[in-house]
Amino acid sequence: MARRQQLDDYEVPAAVKTLCATNFKRTDAYGPEEDALLAKVTEAKKRGSQLTMENYREQLKLLNQIEDEHLAKEFGENVVVGPSLEPRRDLVDPVVGGFKCQIAKKLLGSCKANIKEDGGVRMSINRYDGGIKKITGTVDNVDAHNVTIWVEKEFDVHNVNKLEFLVERTTFQMEYRALELLEQNVIKNVFFADSYTGNKSLDYMSFEWFRPSIASNPEQSQAIRNILNQTSFPVPYVLFGPPGTGKTSTLAEAIGQIYKLRPSVNVLAVATSNSAANELTSRLLEIIPEDNVYRFFARSCARKKRDIEKEVLDVSNLRGSTVADSQRFYEKIRPCRVVLCTASTAGRLVGMDIPKEHFSYIFIDECGSAKEISSLVPIVGVGIHEGQITASIVLAGDPRQLGPVIPCKYLNDTTHSVSLLERIADKGLYAKNPLTGEYDPNVITQLRNNFRSHPALLELPNRMFYAGQLRAKASPDKTHWAVGWDRLPNRAFPLIFHPVVGEIKQDENSSSMYNEQEAEQVLSYVDTIMNDGICGKKLEQTAIGIITPYARQVRYLKDLLNMRGWKDIEVGSTEQYQGREKPIMLMSTVRTGSKSVGFLADTKRLNVSLTRAQALMIVVGDPETLQNNRHWEKLLQYCRRNNAVFGRSEKPARQVVRQDRERHSERRFYKKAPPTNVGRSRFGGKKVQPEVGEVESKMERLGLDGDC
Repeated sequence: MARRQQLDDYEVPAAVKTLCATNFKRTDAYGPEEDALLAKVTEAKKRGSQLTMENYREQLKLLNQIEDEHLAKEFGENVVVGPSLEPRRDLVDPVVGGFKCQIAKKLLGSCKANIKEDGGVRMSINRYDGGIKKITGTVDNVDAHNVTIWVEKEFDVHNVNKLEFLVERTTFQMEYRALELLEQNVIKNVFFADSYTGNKSLDYMSFEWFRPSIASNPEQSQAIRNILNQTSFPVPYVLFGPPGTGKTSTLAEAIGQIYKLRPSVNVLAVATSNSAANELTSRLLEIIPEDNVYRFFARSCARKKRDIEKEVLDVSNLRGSTVADSQRFYEKIRPCRVVLCTASTAGRLVGMDIPKEHFSYIFIDECGSAKEISSLVPIVGVGIHEGQITASIVLAGDPRQLGPVIPCKYLNDTTHSVSLLERIADKGLYAKNPLTGEYDPNVITQLRNNFRSHPALLELPNRMFYAGQLRAKASPDKTHWAVGWDRLPNRAFPLIFHPVVGEIKQDENSSSMYNEQEAEQVLSYVDTIMNDGICGKKLEQTAIGIITPYARQVRYLKDLLNMRGWKDIEVGSTEQYQGREKPIMLMSTVRTGSKSVGFLADTKRLNVSLTRAQALMIVVGDPETLQNNRHWEKLLQYCRRNNAVFGRSEKPARQVVRQDRERHSERRFYKKAPPTNVGRSRFGGKKVQPEVGEVESKMERLGLDGDC
C-alpha cells in the first residue's frame, strides 16, 4: 500500500513576519536579516522587476511567504469564544451525509470579512472528563445572515467553547516543497530556456480524429500533432486559447490521441479549478473508456458530491463512501492511464510510490489564472525528479484574460501576481517571428476560430486584445437569433450600451459599491426578455447571465431577481465568469460621477467581460465616467459608430430608467416601492462619490467584500 511522506510545515521565517508586522517600513527592531530581506522586497516592488534564473527560487519563495503571513495575520483574530451555534440537520444532504450547524454573522464581529466558503474551521469542545476535544470542519456556505459549517460527524454544539476560522496552508506547503525540489539546471532548461530539442523519436502525422471538425481547424490540428510528438521538449508547449476558441476540446482531443496512439504512456491533466477539471473529465469520458480515467478529488469536495456529474463521480475517489479514504485512492491512480485533478491536489502525488516516469505528459489547464509557484506543484516531483525531466509539459490558457487573484494588495505589482503562462508569453521562444509575424508552432499555437460569439460581439475585443486574428466561426443558429429584436437601437447589431447616471452607494463597514439605478435598468431588460422573449424565442432563466465587478452590486441584483422568482439567473463577478459563456449577458459597471473607473481599468477584466456573450450583450453604465479610460472609450466609440447606444442623448440617463419602469408598470420589481430618498439605499446604504485615483480594496479586487 502507498505511503504518503509527511509534508513539512515550512513555517514563515521570523524576519518575514517582522517585515509584515511593520508594513515593510524599517524600524529599530530590524537586524541585518530584516534589512537584507527589505532590500529584496523593495527590489521586487520596482517597476519592471522580473524573475530571473538567478533570483527565481529566492524571489518566488519570499513573495509567497509574504502572502502566507498576510493571510495568517488576517485569520489570526478569527476566533469566537463561547459561540452560539445552532444545529441544522435539515440542511444535510443525505447523499453527502455529515452534520451541519450555523452561527449568525452578527456574532462574528470583524472576523466575518475573512470567512469564505470552503475555508477551514476548528472547534474546541468541552469533554465530560474536563478535557478538550478538537474537531475540524469546513465552511459550507456564507449568506447575508449566517455561516454554515459542515463536519463529518455530529457533535453537541452546546459544548463548543471556541470556534476558529483557519487559513488553509497545505497549498503553501506544497508550493514551498516544489521550490525545494527544483534543481538549478531545470530552472534553466525548462523555465528560462533559449532552445529546445524535441522528442526526435516521435513522428505521428496521420490521425483519425475523435471530433472530425478538427481536420478543418488548422490551429487545433497543429497543436494536437505537436503536443503528441513532444516537439517542444523539454520546454513547455503553450496552447494559447483566446475566448471561445475550443481550448478544452483541443486538450481533450490531444489526450485522447495520446491514449490511442501511445498505449504505454500515462497522462496527468490538472486545472486551477474543480469545475474546469470536471469539464475536461466529462469530455474525456466521451472518447476514453471509464476504467482508464481517474478523477482525483481533495477530501473537502466530499460535501459537494451532489453538485458533481454522476459520470465524473463514478470515476473518482468520491465514489461510494461519503468521505474518500486517504490511502486507497493512491492504489487506484497507478493503473489508470489518465488522471485528472486540480493543480494543488496534484501535490499529493509527490512522495508516493508512483514510479518516477509514470506520467509522460502533464497538462495544466487555466494556467494563466495560477501563480507561477502554483504551476510548479503538478510539475516538480511528478514530471521532474532530481534534475531529470521525465514528462512533456503543456500549459493551456490565455495570458490576456484574468491572472492570479492575490489577496495581499502589497504584492499586486510584483511578479507574484504574474502567471507562468503570462511571464513566458510573447518572449524568447514564445515570441512571434518579427519577419513572419507567426509563432514557432513547435512550442506554441494560438487558436483562432471563435465558436462562441456573434461577429459584432467578437470584433472589438478581437481588435483590442488579439490583433484581429480571431475568426468568427460560430453557428448562426447559436449567435444570430437576437438580430432584429425591437429593443436593439440597431436591429442588425446585437449589442446595446445603455447610459445610466445613477449614484454609487455603500453599506456601513463595507468598501464594496452598488448602484440602484443601474440595477433597475438591468432588471427592466430581464423583465422584457423573460416575459416577451426575443424575436419570438422564449428563453429560460439559465440563458441569461449578469456580470458586475462589485460584490455588493452582485448581492443587490440577486435580491431583486429573487423577489421576482428568477433564482436561476446567474449574477457574478468578472472572476466568476472567466471560462464561462451565456446566450445573453448583461453588465452593470456601477461606477459613476468619477474621473476614475477604478479597477474597471484592468484590460484583462474588460476582455473577459466583453467575451462571455453568444448572441446578445447589454452594457449599462455611465458614459461620462467610463470614457475617462481609453479602453472603455473604445467600447463607447464602437457602440456609437454602430448606432448601438440606447436613446439619442447619453445625458438624461435617470429619465431613461424612469421611462422604462413606466413602460413595464404592470411588472413590479419590488414588493414595495423603492425609497424616495436617493441619498440612502433601501438596504440602509449611503451615497458615495469616489475620489480621483481611488484605490479599491483587495476584497473588491477579489470580487468580494466584508459582507459576502
